[in-house]
Amino acid sequence: MVDYEITDQALEALVLHALMELQGVRPLETIPRPLGEVFKRARPVRVERTPEGLSVDLVLSVDYGLPIPELAPKVQKEVAEALYLATGEKVKAVNLTVAQVEYPKEAHAAQG
Repeated sequence: MVDYEITDQALEALVLHALMELQGVRPLETIPRPLGEVFKRARPVRVERTPEGLSVDLVLSVDYGLPIPELAPKVQKEVAEALYLATGEKVKAVNLTVAQVEYPKEAHAAQG
């Protein structure tokens, strides 16, 4: 039997990689102070280990125009599958908070 450990940073990296597979969604790069106080999360990706399985909390930025109710289950599925396939551990929950909607930079340049 092989003994190994997967660090929290490695789990978070797996989540980030899963998010890269999806268009129009990304972890929030910097949480504005008022949002940080509301959500009380210092990091946009947090993975917690519980006896029931892994629990993931994500604070996301989404591109304007994407239907968030349709996007959310896709994000949850991608993240849960990526973690399960890489670790074999059950994923109990993938909790999402959309904290920012980003407008395309091209639209801002055209208006300016």
